[in-house]
Amino acid sequence: MALEKIREDWHEDDFFSADDFLINIIKRAVSHSQDIHISLPSCGSLTLLSSSGEYFDNTEDIEQFCSAPFADFKVSILDKKQARIQDDIGRNIDELMWMAGFYASNGRLMMGSYRNDVVELLHWPNLTRLPSTPNTMGIASLLSSCPTSITLAHRFLGIELSEIYQFYAAARCAGITRIINRAPEEPKFKPHRNQPLLSMLLDKIAGI
Repeated sequence: MALEKIREDWHEDDFFSADDFLINIIKRAVSHSQDIHISLPSCGSLTLLSSSGEYFDNTEDIEQFCSAPFADFKVSILDKKQARIQDDIGRNIDELMWMAGFYASNGRLMMGSYRNDVVELLHWPNLTRLPSTPNTMGIASLLSSCPTSITLAHRFLGIELSEIYQFYAAARCAGITRIINRAPEEPKFKPHRNQPLLSMLLDKIAGI
């Protein structure tokens, strides 16, 4: 009965799908150790090197980049020679995943997560480098010291659910949470295909 009551309180607008945003592109690449270049018209690009666990940010606005619809991105697979062109030291992909989850969430709960999830924060995010909300430190302190459900954390801290949702989405994307009371839902990701090559093949088939 309690679980049914929780579900009655859910609304479609409370959720977002990771499949609709940059999160999906990153997870597909990381799952298959692919090095890729991701571009978004008028907003720049990212180079993601899954082979070394780092990324290089050449975006104009990382918030806009992470919030853009999945279909707006162009993804190209890099070969080993192209991946070695980067001379600088990149940033950790986990930081990019935090930002991707944080900005895509915009106060919504990521599908595959639930308000009755009992969540443990495995380690703190680097809040000097990452976006946060006014109560991020309080949420991190609670979940790292005492695994708590999303609903209970909201009540205990006296803050908006949207702020808890955004933290949970970012932290889960970054891989720094553990769900205590159930097995996590982990989808399988298909590898990226090289879009320019695929377009050439489709054009060739269409011309036959």
